[in-house]
Amino acid sequence: MCPARSCLHLFAQRGQIKSNTKWRPLNMKRIMTLLITLMSAVPAFAAVNANSSWEEIMRDRYAIVKAPTIYMGRAIDYTFACQDGDRLRTQKPVDTTVSRTRGDREEIIVIDRDYLSTPINYTHEVENCFWNNNQRRCKMETVTGSYPLTVNIPVYKRISNRNVERYELMFRKSYTVPQCDTPTVD
Repeated sequence: MCPARSCLHLFAQRGQIKSNTKWRPLNMKRIMTLLITLMSAVPAFAAVNANSSWEEIMRDRYAIVKAPTIYMGRAIDYTFACQDGDRLRTQKPVDTTVSRTRGDREEIIVIDRDYLSTPINYTHEVENCFWNNNQRRCKMETVTGSYPLTVNIPVYKRISNRNVERYELMFRKSYTVPQCDTPTVD
């Protein structure tokens, strides 16, 4: 009978005991590769939350912001408006377009580029129409109101799988209309 240390060479020759010097560096390389891969993948799966800034939320390609709109001749998203004194206006100039038909195709032509604005406290004349005995009856009504400067905006997560795309509410976040950086010249 051999002492324990002297018999190891017999098992090693038969392939029953493997050398510890070869597999340890190989496992360490695999572990390091796995850690590096996990660390680089974490930012890809980091989702925005209610504590994220609006800039982070707007940059996230899976976050869908469903902000209410402000009417400035057309609907403008609250996140694209700023406060300029007693008015709300667009943060950047927007295109004013007209459509023209030439033969069988329609062209959209930009005719102007300017800021749009509306008063925070507004009064609009609206045509209110209804049907009475197969006749359309309309009357003008005055609508007054005020746009809130702070709104609660829902943020959804886009979930896509093959042919189906759906949205799931992640959170709601308060948004305050910022002051405009550059004043407009009238």
